[in-house]
Amino acid sequence: MEDFPRKNDLVIATVKRIEEHGVTVTLDEYNGMEAYIPRSHAASGRIKDLRSIIKEGMKVVGRVLRSDRRKGQVDLSLRYVSDEEAEKKMEEWKNRNRAISLLKLALGSSEAAYDAFRKLASYYKEPLDALEDCLDSGPQPLIKAGIDEKQAERIAEVVKSQIRPPVYVRKSVMRIVSYRPDGIDVIKSILSNINANVYTIGAPRYVIEVSSENPRLVKRTSERIVERIMEEIKGKGEAELIEVIEQRKRVE
Repeated sequence: MEDFPRKNDLVIATVKRIEEHGVTVTLDEYNGMEAYIPRSHAASGRIKDLRSIIKEGMKVVGRVLRSDRRKGQVDLSLRYVSDEEAEKKMEEWKNRNRAISLLKLALGSSEAAYDAFRKLASYYKEPLDALEDCLDSGPQPLIKAGIDEKQAERIAEVVKSQIRPPVYVRKSVMRIVSYRPDGIDVIKSILSNINANVYTIGAPRYVIEVSSENPRLVKRTSERIVERIMEEIKGKGEAELIEVIEQRKRVE
């Protein structure tokens, strides 16, 4: 993490004061550094009272509009953050805090926990994923990242006692059509015999969703279902795989 936010960065902020012309916030990732959200960037459209949409103590995701390290000033925009970006950033922040809490519990000090977190973050895209991998692989994912073997063993023990295995989800988006007079019934018949969660996102596009705690099982099952659909539609219509979406969902 940089010691000062850069322009266009997405940051987590806590609302401190709501004023007539804007909102003062503190930046959670920068040791409580203050930043300012101009009224015009607090929301889209005209808002009579900022307090009707923003509350003190509220967590928000802002995009850095202006960053002046020399003056120590940072301006943010909430308008320039999509719902999807805000949700993703919040999830990353939550996962970061969860990982650090587990490391503190295992290692007994903030200094050791942050040191281990930095090693994981430099080796893995998502440190919490590495901790979850300990459920199946023991301390090895941590040792690979440069964490001391004894520390890695303590961390792995804590992880096994504190978190549940994630659920792996694979969504196969398919285009399925039949030109027969009874085409709708043909497609329904094929999909009704599939042992998976099947739903449409606007015909002729269908989603075949498979989930399990075993990622290899999810991949193998999903691929077999897609192959089966393509085989069964032959002579009755056509099917193609448009997209595959893989997710790792955490169980609270």
